[in-house]
Amino acid sequence: MITFPIKNLFIEGPDCSGKTTLIRNIHNQTGYRWHIFDRSQISRSIFCKLYGREIDNISLDLHDEMSNLNNRFIILLPKFDVIAERFRVRGDEFHKDLESVESVYNAFCNQRENLNKFPNIRFYNTNVIVNDLTLSLQESESCSLDDISEMIKDFVRVSPNRESYPLSFTIYDDGEFKDADSSILDFEHEKEYYDMVRTSLLRKIDMELDGDNEYSRVEDLKSRRFVYSDSSCISFIQVAIRDGIMDFHCVIRSSDVENIFPHDLRFLYFLSSECFKKLGGAKRVRMRFNLNSAHIIG
Repeated sequence: MITFPIKNLFIEGPDCSGKTTLIRNIHNQTGYRWHIFDRSQISRSIFCKLYGREIDNISLDLHDEMSNLNNRFIILLPKFDVIAERFRVRGDEFHKDLESVESVYNAFCNQRENLNKFPNIRFYNTNVIVNDLTLSLQESESCSLDDISEMIKDFVRVSPNRESYPLSFTIYDDGEFKDADSSILDFEHEKEYYDMVRTSLLRKIDMELDGDNEYSRVEDLKSRRFVYSDSSCISFIQVAIRDGIMDFHCVIRSSDVENIFPHDLRFLYFLSSECFKKLGGAKRVRMRFNLNSAHIIG
């Protein structure tokens, strides 16, 4: 079974929007299931613009955080009357007047139209029903390969120039590989290419286990040498076993996420299943994907 775990859960929004209360309620509901942050690079970017701060690479920092699709963002944006009443009752550590609070609120409102397009960001205007939210987040961690491909397409579609450079995600499998399907090897447009990548990696593993390398050294399951590399789109794969987990790390230098990547993902998932069976010695699998240029053509 495939799992698509949440790495970091960021709770965002203007001051007095209810972030601290929501974080506490999620922890209580889930037994601290997720690593939750109060604010993210989204706030940092908004505050830098709002207060005229000059910080190097801030837009890149924001993109890196958002384009890791295992990161999820919840942005609270209730009506300003709600925030104003909370401010009047309890005040705020940083804001001395309501005008200051409203300026931050408006800055988040101005970013809503853009941020709300991304599939790993959700806005909430009213009080969050914690049971519904946690159930939705848990369900998002159980998905299919098609679901993942759609999420990637959705992210790239709303990225500037329809390209995310880079984009990354991690999935796990329990070792059953129920979605592995050898028919992907017959995909017409990539059949020869998939055969080349598959043959190269599996042969490399066999050679290293047999000691057929420049050191004449028989490698064991902890070897760092189970590697495929090339200048083509699927440019790097490394397979390694650590602590009972087979790590399948893939770098794709260029990926058409609309027409080709859904097939590439199915192929790489199937190839990972073959490596898992060949090597043995692992209980489950982690598949890490780094897409340097995830784009849509046209």
